Amino acid sequence: MDRPLHRVLGFGPFSLDVTRRQLRRSGEHVALRPKSFDVLCHLVEHAGRVVPKEEIMQAVWPDVVVTDESLTRCVSDARQALDDAAQELIKTIPRRGYHFAGEVSLLAPAALPGGIGDPVQTVEVSGWSGRRPWGLAAGGAIALLLAITLAVGWPRPADRGAMERPVVAVLPFTNQGGDGRQSYFAEGVSDDLTASLSRFDALFVIARDSTSRYRGIEVPSPEIGRELGARYLVQGSVQRQDERLRVTARLIEAATGRQLWAENYDRTPNGLFAVQDELISSLVGQLHARISRSELDRAARKPPERLDAYDLTLRAGALMRGVPRETRGETIAAARALYMQAVALDPNYAPAVQGLANTFLWAWIDPSLDHPIGTEFQQPAVLERAEALARHAVDLDGTMADARATLGWVLNWRHGAREGIAEFEKAFIANPNFVDFRFGLLLSHSGRALEAVHYMKRIMKADPFHPPIYGYFLGKAYFFLGRYMEAVELIRPAMLRMPDHRPSRALYAAVNAYLGRTEETKAAVAEVMRIHPEFSIAGWMKFMRISDPEYAEKLNAGLKLAGLPE
Repeated sequence: MDRPLHRVLGFGPFSLDVTRRQLRRSGEHVALRPKSFDVLCHLVEHAGRVVPKEEIMQAVWPDVVVTDESLTRCVSDARQALDDAAQELIKTIPRRGYHFAGEVSLLAPAALPGGIGDPVQTVEVSGWSGRRPWGLAAGGAIALLLAITLAVGWPRPADRGAMERPVVAVLPFTNQGGDGRQSYFAEGVSDDLTASLSRFDALFVIARDSTSRYRGIEVPSPEIGRELGARYLVQGSVQRQDERLRVTARLIEAATGRQLWAENYDRTPNGLFAVQDELISSLVGQLHARISRSELDRAARKPPERLDAYDLTLRAGALMRGVPRETRGETIAAARALYMQAVALDPNYAPAVQGLANTFLWAWIDPSLDHPIGTEFQQPAVLERAEALARHAVDLDGTMADARATLGWVLNWRHGAREGIAEFEKAFIANPNFVDFRFGLLLSHSGRALEAVHYMKRIMKADPFHPPIYGYFLGKAYFFLGRYMEAVELIRPAMLRMPDHRPSRALYAAVNAYLGRTEETKAAVAEVMRIHPEFSIAGWMKFMRISDPEYAEKLNAGLKLAGLPE
């Protein structure tokens, strides 16, 4: 049987190995997600012409309906891999598609790096045609192996240390007690385990927002591993019945589904926190041999003095993770009542105090119509209460990243982005895997939009199924950099997935005004005024608290250009 043709395309310092599905720069591997690699291949193979978005989507996602956001993310990944921030290689052609502007050649065998022991035949071809349709490379088992490897990903030069760490995802633990009302407790156990494992520098932990999508469904381990980019999965269950608490946990190799370790724990309910500590010690021992005792001590969460305070905190947290807009005030009020009960039972339990602070912050930051808590909207005393509680949570547990992030977010609204950033940076020291999209906004508002771009892209990798607000914050960073087409391509799908979200619609109006897109601008302005009839540019700029004068003026001018009331 003939071996497959080995095609490697060259442009600048890069080589794109179509057969092995590898991107190299000067011989060094460059990480790229599988779909992002496919998009790059299609553009490179059709260099010299404008490739419509529809054509790329059909080639990369055949028979699957995807949004523009998926393509935009892949193009953004490819640009980052190519260090193409200036868009000199991959150009966006407004309303048409993308154009790969680099000079592409088919590399001869002598030009290929690392050819020793190469099992795939390399054929020298005298000419290169950029008009062949892109299809999946042949190669059977080799292609499958490469797909799994690429799902985990090779490190980019700036991210090499992170991606050499074992990538682990803690899946939602199942509730085995027969009482569906106890599901929050099982989820709380897995969330705590995620938070504790995240504190280890030696591990790369996938964010809980992405793993939560596997709650209550059966998905093969290899598929989960590919979707999350995880090498290892932690699965488990919790049974809480009468006076016993039974916890099972197992460590799975994602690519094969092979069980590497498993353990069962049978304790009284008050023994839960000892079980969590044992779980952490066992898991990190399996995942990484270089973790020290001091790191284990650092990762151990401070347990509450009473289990009922922990239980109330879990119930309140479950409410705050899914706040419906139509019952926003009612949900926040219910969560606040639970947090207050928890604090009354255990005044020194930091997660309960931090959660209580969040309820005041949420009530202040956005209106809750048709509920008494709506009177707290934009009231200075409410924000002061949020700050006092957040500071108290940090005083109780300075290693709790969530508490420091909550304080950082409050400080942003009270004193400005720079003070908020300082607190977030302490959160990242406490938890190297901590993910919080709000930090990206603080970077943008303080004049550090390029850093915001890099940060948002990095956390999108840690949180593969991120919420739409991530796209909005990344789009805002591009807006401040003057990269309006990239901004609008991210803001629009995010906006459509967030009904009645004022900030995304106001920014969409400004960016379209700069692009001269009259109809889109008018529609966005109408949406802003529908949601917020009293909207004024002066009031909005005061609310936004953008500390960088140049960035503030860019947004202010864009809103005026859009025709919003001053």
